[in-house]
Amino acid sequence: MSRKKKNVAAAEIEDAKSFAVEVTDLMWTNNEQRGRDNRFRFLADAIPHKVWTSGPDGKATYYNQGWYDYVGIDSFSELRRNIWDVLHPEDREIALIRYPHALQTGEETELEHRFRRYDGVYHWHLTRFSPHRNEKGEIVVWVGTSTDIHEQKIIQQALQLSEAHFKALTFHNSLPIWQMDAAGQIIFVNDAWRTWSGLGKEQLYTGDPVSRIHPDDREKVTKEFNSRFEQRLPMQLKFRYKNAEKDEYRWILDNAHPLLNPEFDGYIGTMTDIDEQEQARLTIQQLVKKKDDFLAIASHELKTPITSMKASLQILEKIGTGKYSPEKSSSFIKMANKQVDKLMAIVSDLLDVSKIQSGKMLLNKTHYAFDDSLKECITELTLHESAHEIFVECNETIPVKADKLRIEQVIVNLISNAIKYSPGKNAIRVKVEKTVDGLKCSVADYGIGISPEQQPFIFDRFYRVDDSSSAFSGLGLGLYISSEIIKKHAGKIGLSSVPEKGSTFWFTLPAADEATTKA
Repeated sequence: MSRKKKNVAAAEIEDAKSFAVEVTDLMWTNNEQRGRDNRFRFLADAIPHKVWTSGPDGKATYYNQGWYDYVGIDSFSELRRNIWDVLHPEDREIALIRYPHALQTGEETELEHRFRRYDGVYHWHLTRFSPHRNEKGEIVVWVGTSTDIHEQKIIQQALQLSEAHFKALTFHNSLPIWQMDAAGQIIFVNDAWRTWSGLGKEQLYTGDPVSRIHPDDREKVTKEFNSRFEQRLPMQLKFRYKNAEKDEYRWILDNAHPLLNPEFDGYIGTMTDIDEQEQARLTIQQLVKKKDDFLAIASHELKTPITSMKASLQILEKIGTGKYSPEKSSSFIKMANKQVDKLMAIVSDLLDVSKIQSGKMLLNKTHYAFDDSLKECITELTLHESAHEIFVECNETIPVKADKLRIEQVIVNLISNAIKYSPGKNAIRVKVEKTVDGLKCSVADYGIGISPEQQPFIFDRFYRVDDSSSAFSGLGLGLYISSEIIKKHAGKIGLSSVPEKGSTFWFTLPAADEATTKA
């Protein structure tokens, strides 16, 4: 090898090494995690419950705004230092037993206790804390919620004092209240219960209220209820119940206590709608899982090209020492460059997401012929893809006013996905047609397809079809970016798909004279 060629190869090697380091640094400093944390805090601050998180050791790492407003403390460190003092002295002992026990066993735990408000008044709360585990089963974070149930507790305590007081208090109360006799038969429900459940008197006494429990919860709830009933123990049952007003299943907390006069005389209970709290808890868990999934996928997607590139560079280094034939250097340089291109594509997607989230994705709209641009994209794709044949149906020139590079980015993404998700098939069909408002471009494949349950989420950021996550590479950003690009052009994007038969992705663009410039 000539001195000049060696210098060029060495420069390319150094550039590749430097780029790999820069890409890795960029990946781990990406602001996606901060954005996800901000969304979690916004959600936690918006719900009417007190939310907190802690590490595996039980030390608090976050309190939502509901905590600060309730206790009248502004500082996180001060609140964490004084949180046990806010707890009522009579409730502190059991909490000091249950909380360490939960940390030790990793069990989800619920308990009722009183917290002191900023004005010195104690309110009853239902506190629930549950662990979130990583793929190894290790607890990475505890998520807790505390819901003010003071009104419910006061009602239950009052109910046990007097039957007359009970009727006066319950009939016009907003909480659904029920009473059961010693044989397990419902003997009373208030108006709020009937309104909430949608069961009239005849249905109540002759029907089966259990039938309105969600099918997935029914067996577990019935088993736990019967066990508690036989032992005459207080019960707290959480399940989904059919709400008549909204005609939907909603999460409720059914809190009941045995009546002893002094013999066992049945149960009296209240139902509290905790659907918002439960949905918030599930959303928080999904956000945490989404973060973990993204980090795992991103690490894998970065590691693969970096490992391959490193191997090529090591061989090139040995070529320089004479251990390998210099004639082989060009193939290893080409291989390293290919991996660099993969890394650049990943970084480009991450930067596009960052621009979209910050509102800084600008469009450079020009007038051009869409069909000519489409042909350029397909020509470029066919240079690198020989297993699939791309058939194009476009019979006329269609002028558009759009950002040519960004629209080509969408076209390439849709066709590349069609190729990726149709292994074993060799035909991709692209159709462009003129519409009343502009144009419609569709890309059809005959591949694995997408189930109806997954289709509503396919354009979400980081979304990957579960069944294909391990078989196909990618961060789950391409369709999200494409969707945002089309939206900024005042167009629409969608799909139709049948599992095992294929998918058709399409987008529309307004006519050239109707396209509006967005910046």
